[in-house]
Amino acid sequence: MRIKIFCLFLIFSIFSFFSCSDSEADVVSVSATAIFDYSEKEVVPAQRLAVFFQLANQAQRTESFTVTNDNSGYAWIVSNPGIFTGMNKSYTYSVNLNPPEGKEIPTGIYTVEYYDAAESKDEAKFTVYYNKELLKSTTENFKDFLPNPNENIAIYDESGELLFMGRAKASWKSNADILRDFKLAESKRICYVTPGNTVICFMPEEKLKEISNEE
Repeated sequence: MRIKIFCLFLIFSIFSFFSCSDSEADVVSVSATAIFDYSEKEVVPAQRLAVFFQLANQAQRTESFTVTNDNSGYAWIVSNPGIFTGMNKSYTYSVNLNPPEGKEIPTGIYTVEYYDAAESKDEAKFTVYYNKELLKSTTENFKDFLPNPNENIAIYDESGELLFMGRAKASWKSNADILRDFKLAESKRICYVTPGNTVICFMPEEKLKEISNEE
């Protein structure tokens, strides 16, 4: 599902991994999250990596960036990254870095090479870590491999756009309560987020309107 960047920003906090370049291209900090997507209860999850980084200059100057795992050398080249500007800060990102076919997202240290429209370059480092047992887990046992996860809820409209992501409101006793607050809501997904937002596990989609009619 596509995810609006202003909602994603609520769940992906930025951790500082400062770069040392004096060029116009200036990466201030980088954060990364390993995402595990459970489409069905008894099926192992799909996996992807989301990377956000804050820029000292305008994100609109972004041309491309490359994300490389230092140990394996595997790299993603992002030629059309997402851009977000808010609260007087600029960010560029990708939330769909998929692993090599038949492989897993490598853990360890990564290097980001960022290029702006003037072909200036900057670099930064970040680290990816998750329990490898998650790769063969299901919705029945995934919590055994997450350190102190927080439960959140993601609410989507009919087209798959995210309307809300965060802690469920105390007033949401049923799906009907969610629909009263979000008239365009169509579905929801419970998700579990580790401290530091290093790992997110998305549970299978639930249809709000079908469920609410049964309540």
